Amino acid sequence: MENLIIEGIAVNVQDVQDLNDFGADRIELCADMEKDGLTPSTELIQEAVAHSDIPVNVMIRPHGDSFHYTSEDVEEMRASIRTVQECGAAGIVLGCLRESGVIDERTLEMLLAESGDLDVTFHKAFDAVDDQPAALEVIMRHPKIKTILTSGGQGPSVKNMGTLKELMAKTRNGLPMIMPGGGLNTENVSQVMDALTPAALHFGTGIREGQSYEGRISEKKLLMVKDRDK
Repeated sequence: MENLIIEGIAVNVQDVQDLNDFGADRIELCADMEKDGLTPSTELIQEAVAHSDIPVNVMIRPHGDSFHYTSEDVEEMRASIRTVQECGAAGIVLGCLRESGVIDERTLEMLLAESGDLDVTFHKAFDAVDDQPAALEVIMRHPKIKTILTSGGQGPSVKNMGTLKELMAKTRNGLPMIMPGGGLNTENVSQVMDALTPAALHFGTGIREGQSYEGRISEKKLLMVKDRDK
């Protein structure tokens, strides 16, 4: 599998350093993983960028209540995107839905208008839409979005590989890149690689000691993932 991107979640500077040292290719920087990831502080973004030689993509999510955002939330998100640019990070990770279970395209356009040259990933809000193929069509109208992080619906990626394969087939020459994430670990990653031949994989607790955000990134586990890419 040539040039597989291995992305790992970082919640502090130690994670950033470990992901760099142990061979990850990209970082998703988050706070509050007990809420599935919120926007980190400006200080953490600055420190992460200063300590990383690999791209740092920053979560843009003001609260964990839902993926539906008020006008005040959107202004906060726009300000966060500007902060990410000022800090010199590589990209942003975002997503927004309407209460009807479809992508909130108006809000998405407002956020993308602030993104400049940042790399953009649509996050796992994608797994909360009612119709993923239709949501993919919406995202493909916005070529600034280069990646979709998804487990193919509710539950772990390994349970939704038929949907993930369908989504990959609907992209245009692999864009946006469908990046499986959700429940990936050293025990099931080979199954996902063999079935999907993805261009990127996203890991959270699956490459940590004790499979918990309280544990550090495991060099052994990350190397196991990289070895299965060969």
